[in-house]
Amino acid sequence: MREGQLTFFGGVGKSGGVQVLYGKGVQAVLFDFGVEHSSLLFPKQLTLYEPVGATPGRELRQYLLGGMTAPLLQLYDPEQIKGLDAAKVRRAWGDSDFPLYERISLFIGHMHTDHMAVLPYANPDIPVYMNRDAHSLYRGMVAGGHAPDTAARIMACEDLSVIDFGDFTMQIVEMDHNATGSAGIIIDDGDHKIAYTGDWRRQGKHPERIDRFIELCRDKRIDLLITEGTRLPADPSAQPSYQMTEDELLARYSTIVGEADGLVYLQMSPRDLERMANMIAIAVEKGREVVMEASHAVIWHTANREGLHILEGHPALGADIRVVDATVTNKMTSPYKTISIEELAERKNNYVYFFKFPDLAHMIELETLSDLPGRSHFIQSDYSVKLDHSDVAKYLNTFGIIGHSLCNGGHAHPDAIADMIERIAPKAVITLHSRHPRSQNTRGIHAYYPEKGETVTVASILGSAISTGSR
Repeated sequence: MREGQLTFFGGVGKSGGVQVLYGKGVQAVLFDFGVEHSSLLFPKQLTLYEPVGATPGRELRQYLLGGMTAPLLQLYDPEQIKGLDAAKVRRAWGDSDFPLYERISLFIGHMHTDHMAVLPYANPDIPVYMNRDAHSLYRGMVAGGHAPDTAARIMACEDLSVIDFGDFTMQIVEMDHNATGSAGIIIDDGDHKIAYTGDWRRQGKHPERIDRFIELCRDKRIDLLITEGTRLPADPSAQPSYQMTEDELLARYSTIVGEADGLVYLQMSPRDLERMANMIAIAVEKGREVVMEASHAVIWHTANREGLHILEGHPALGADIRVVDATVTNKMTSPYKTISIEELAERKNNYVYFFKFPDLAHMIELETLSDLPGRSHFIQSDYSVKLDHSDVAKYLNTFGIIGHSLCNGGHAHPDAIADMIERIAPKAVITLHSRHPRSQNTRGIHAYYPEKGETVTVASILGSAISTGSR
């Protein structure tokens, strides 16, 4: 097939799980390699209690047979699928036939599970492209036990790198999202240009990256824009709630830490290392010491040892960090000196504790062993378990802990998406990673709505825009 085409394996009408195959000639690239949030299975995470996870050692087989990942067996580690009947894998996709390519590469946009869950099971011979900072974060996640390792050949790329596949090129463009190293791509096959945003937001620390992406797309005269639409409501007239900017969020955090009398528990995602760095620096500036749950500390230490462009010269890199000894497992070596729960309780008004949900029981000791006056504070900052979770609420109420929600999410407001579409002015737009893609205001740009499992040429998508008279 000499004409560029797209096959949609995930992220269609669902949140997360984007898997889109672009191919031309003998080469193809699959962008993103996760599973949808609403899938039969979702990978277990150390920071949460997940009710239904895949059977250990059989994860890939269950993802394939459940139709949760692309049924292209060349993508996967042969050892993981030994003896698996390809016909039964295709059955999950209605026995459909899909394009065949001699070589398929992978692009991973960022390190959230719904975009990279299948990476550990990738074929060792397949090159996997990602932003350099995303790779450093991944090494931290593996070291901290938050993700299995992969045997695939990871190609850590600098921002704006261009990879030449022969029949097409792919440029990696850093974006802003609440996972370090997030990036989108621009594909140019000589006939058409396709831009994929990955997950993105304007309310984060770097809205200038979004403006740069838009200008790149305008300069290249993008034909097809593929964007996420996580926050799109079912009712197009509904207005999603306001989300504070990252600077507003950090200012509120600074006030809480500065005014708190007791211990400050901080529950945040360790995949947002820039926010972690800023919160460490603010804690130190306010006279607090930093203690961490062990896996968070390992991610932080390992990712920075690997090298993070985004944190070069950051004051948090020099902070003195201690690890709560009760969180260190037998398989883990603490990268910092440890502190006991008893020691933490004795001087709890001196600390910010980077904390994870499964360790709620620590509050029993930390809040009863100390004779210090003053109430502790619990900050939930874009973590999957919210303040109204029954167990969190029970502990906060029992010990009189003051709860705070400091969140701005990782996804763009519908108005921001509409603005991006209008400014880029592609010939057509596709909204993925959304349960309500048809509620997107495309400002007159033709919207194409693919079906899961569909293969379509780029030319036919653009042709449908011409036939409908969209600008």
